[in-house]
Amino acid sequence: GDSAMERERGTMSVAAAGDETAGDRGLDSLFEKHGERVRVLLQALSGDGHAVGEGTPYDEIWALRFVLSHPEDAEAARNAAETLRWRAENKDMLAAAARGERLKRFESIEPLVVAQYHGETSTGAPLYIIRAGISNTMALTNTHTHEQMVEFMMYRKELGFLLCDAITRKTNKLTKLVTVNDLSHVSLLAGTDKRFTAVLGAASKLSETLYPQLLDRAVLINAPYIFGAIWSIIKGLMSAKTRAKVAVCGSSDTRKGDISKCPFAKLINLETVPSFLGGGCRCAGGCVRGVSNEQTVMVGMSNPEDGLTPATIAARDKLKVYVDVEAGDKVACYVRVEQRGVEVAAALRPASGGKQAETTLLQKFKHKSDLGAWEKVIDIPQKGTLVLVLNNEYSMLNSKSVKYRVAVLEASDAERLSTIDDDRV
Repeated sequence: GDSAMERERGTMSVAAAGDETAGDRGLDSLFEKHGERVRVLLQALSGDGHAVGEGTPYDEIWALRFVLSHPEDAEAARNAAETLRWRAENKDMLAAAARGERLKRFESIEPLVVAQYHGETSTGAPLYIIRAGISNTMALTNTHTHEQMVEFMMYRKELGFLLCDAITRKTNKLTKLVTVNDLSHVSLLAGTDKRFTAVLGAASKLSETLYPQLLDRAVLINAPYIFGAIWSIIKGLMSAKTRAKVAVCGSSDTRKGDISKCPFAKLINLETVPSFLGGGCRCAGGCVRGVSNEQTVMVGMSNPEDGLTPATIAARDKLKVYVDVEAGDKVACYVRVEQRGVEVAAALRPASGGKQAETTLLQKFKHKSDLGAWEKVIDIPQKGTLVLVLNNEYSMLNSKSVKYRVAVLEASDAERLSTIDDDRV
């Protein structure tokens, strides 16, 4: 067996800054420190008529998580009581989760959310793997209500809680989840759905109340090169507590590169991690939700290029796309040429109009069809109109077919790209 020192180091490195359990996660020492507050909490709940304590699922180990998350006794009691009320209202769903039963009403949601508990950390805690780039949030929000989607997120959260709770009781060590969000194939242009952002926000808020001390770290992996451009916006949208839990692995591609470069890799048992994350696991039919480990297109899409505008640019002609922008905006541009190539350039026309010259934001260059899609985020220095020019004037004979999209990224798009918080798919 490894020494206490090594075990301690293993658990410490996974903990986020400011984590109340960063040192020893052994239950004995946690109860030594917090046992008195745990007893006070259970007495308060019992006094209010809740069935808690020995012989119920709501015993000292359950109460410990509330005490650790809330330094004030009254706040711990308020959140725990709120949780018990919620659990009573949702007892059928929670009972199904405890039996490991898939609920009929989630059958239409599950195929669109490519996420599942799979694999473990080096200390045996569960991993929740989310393939954000191929999950189809548009289709999801078009066919389900806000309440249905939030309920599904909480059902998934409960499955994670049950796993962590069982391991905690077996090993006598407080165990928490690690989420790994694979951002490969996330396109800025898949379109953001405000409805889905609202679902994530609601689920995240509920989780903070109902599942304290459940999320250990949220790891973002295979962040696209354009990710840096929006990370600044995302950070501003998170609570400091969540922000401390986020680890972004460099933008190396785990399908080709070496996952060990990701500082987080040493905390994960790589043998249990799917191959698309650089791990050793290749489940028959695909590791996560039965979707092939090799799949790169979004699930449930009739046409992966939905949302793009097709156009034909005649020989000796050009196409101009105009977008009104504010200072500080970030604009995502996407261009695909069917054959041969076109010249691409971008400039900003200032809002003041008049004689003021256009500012070049992107020097003209030639984009060829064999390069696949061209994607870029352009930072806007001042209010005005962004003009994206797709130029075919140099071609005497050949017209060009293109597909394009130009979209101002709002904070919610940036948030979607990060898809950080716990279950944020």
